[in-house]
Amino acid sequence: MYAARLAVAQNPAAARRALLQQLLEAGTASTQAELLLALERRGVSASQPVLSRDLRALGAVKAAGAYSLPPEARVTPLDALRPLLRGCRAAGSHMMVIRCEPGAASSLARALEAEGLDGIAGTIAGDDTIFVAVSSKETGRRVQRRIQSLL
Repeated sequence: MYAARLAVAQNPAAARRALLQQLLEAGTASTQAELLLALERRGVSASQPVLSRDLRALGAVKAAGAYSLPPEARVTPLDALRPLLRGCRAAGSHMMVIRCEPGAASSLARALEAEGLDGIAGTIAGDDTIFVAVSSKETGRRVQRRIQSLL
């Protein structure tokens, strides 16, 4: 929960929308009140007008009595946290270093791992730096290309 609050403090709209996207993908919410309550339970406070704008920004639709994201509107948590990224470079043949805003490394490391890129052995997050262990130079290049596509 601390990481969620920290990410919200760094970039409130992006972090809130990333969490909202996770909620929409995880289950069915038939009202905005349910979504507001779910956000509140995760330490994120929002008003109904803000939630409505976030839903619109994410491309969420209400169909069959529940809010959802159409497949083409889905973005990954890493996409949602892109404003927190600052750079990426190789640090040898099996290590990448990703720089980010202070306090955002843990959230970004989790988001990178959630991408499901083959060959990522794991991540270690500090305050504004993430070390990514990769299985090969090619995996490192894929990670670097993915991060650079977000910069």
